[in-house]
Amino acid sequence: MRGAVLSRRYAEALADVAVRDGEDMVRTVREELDALAGAYREDTAFRSFAGTARAGRGKKKEFFRNVTEELGLSELTGRLLQLLVDKKRTSILPTLARAFGEEADRRLNIATARLISAEQLTESQRHTLLEKLERITDKKIRLTEEVDESLLAGFQVSLDGRFYDGSLRGQLNRIREIIAHGG
Repeated sequence: MRGAVLSRRYAEALADVAVRDGEDMVRTVREELDALAGAYREDTAFRSFAGTARAGRGKKKEFFRNVTEELGLSELTGRLLQLLVDKKRTSILPTLARAFGEEADRRLNIATARLISAEQLTESQRHTLLEKLERITDKKIRLTEEVDESLLAGFQVSLDGRFYDGSLRGQLNRIREIIAHGG
């Protein structure tokens, strides 16, 4: 719990600084933090070095300075990593990346929609769907797609806590419910 609260605070402060440098900087920092969080989760050596107090602050600062240089990370991300080392909070990197992503989306007015369709959408269908979702939400939409042939036809969309079911399977289930409850 404490890590989530700290992560949110760091994410908000980081977003304040990144937004001043423009949307491109917000996107850059988000991508960099996502990559670092992925390395933290997947690489046990990285996680054990970065996430524990065993390594001294000087070694950690040097390590993250090298990571910043070798990966060509932005100066802002580099400064954040140094601050996390100074405050002994490198272990919050994965939750910070998630919190920053959410905060960045909020500030850039972006929503993520999850699309499950019976078959892969054409580019034209995808474009039409995105336009409609953006009009409905008044937000830019980031679409994640999945194919599930069990839908039979159509699609389902999850967006901003809402679920839209335009699938044939969904329609059949609704008809089944109407019949079961005496129409």
